[in-house]
Amino acid sequence: MKFAEIQCSTKIESFGIPKIFLKLPHFILNWYLLQYRPFCIKEMNLANAEGYEIKIYQNLEQQTEKQIQKLLLFLKQKEVAVVLTDCDIILPNNIKICYGTILNSLLVLQATQKAIKRQHKTLQESRFLIIDGENFITDLVLDVLYPHVNYLSIYTNRQEYFTKKTEQIYEDYGLCLEFFTGEKNKLFGTYNVIINCSNNMDNYDYKIQKNAFYFDIIQNKPKMKRLLSRRNDLLLSDGLLLKWQNNTYYSKQLETIFCATEKHFYYFLCHDYRQQSAQEIIDLLQQKEIIITGLTCFEKRI
Repeated sequence: MKFAEIQCSTKIESFGIPKIFLKLPHFILNWYLLQYRPFCIKEMNLANAEGYEIKIYQNLEQQTEKQIQKLLLFLKQKEVAVVLTDCDIILPNNIKICYGTILNSLLVLQATQKAIKRQHKTLQESRFLIIDGENFITDLVLDVLYPHVNYLSIYTNRQEYFTKKTEQIYEDYGLCLEFFTGEKNKLFGTYNVIINCSNNMDNYDYKIQKNAFYFDIIQNKPKMKRLLSRRNDLLLSDGLLLKWQNNTYYSKQLETIFCATEKHFYYFLCHDYRQQSAQEIIDLLQQKEIIITGLTCFEKRI
């Protein structure tokens, strides 16, 4: 399997234009690129993953439907299975976009351990809250966390969905999950770790405990921007810096590498979530000896 890194660019010199043509008026160059060179494609590697660097001139809105279909055909012909991009592109169902959310979820425990050191707290005394996104990310984060923590709650409107899981966790670990709802609920102020798995914009911003760690696994950008503007005391993160084989990657980059080179990881990304398969992937990551070197927020180290 191969990957593609797709970026939008306004730098005309990035699209292979002879230098002599760069002296032409900008509107002529702009027309020429949109008509005849809307894409610049080069082979590239990320670690041991083979793929392509694709630059789109201007943005997707400037491209014709014919040009977009040409790009999608290229991805199909080159057997591209995963894409790394910030562009708003609609891809076929058999091509997955890597955002880093899977890797962030699998490494949520280690990320939290790094964060709570700044709070001078341990896992055992930390109080965890999962913001339910009604998605498999919520299930994955729950399964990663509950064997290792003493206090765990879920902010959700579907408590009945977790009934069987709640009974299993209590039977196996003696941990009693707590549930609550209501964005104005004062219980928000009792948690020093909040894991967001939701794209909703519930306004509990001022209810969060001072200096809490808020890990936006789902990468709800509007929510994070609002929190950044309102709460400068919080430790806000939506990604990780990861060291692997003496190189440092963003979580979305390493997720792309593993999806392109590890069939088990790719199938985990594509298929319905199962706890057993999650444990297999966690074991795989442990073998790879990945080290979290930092937390990020909008790809800036914090």
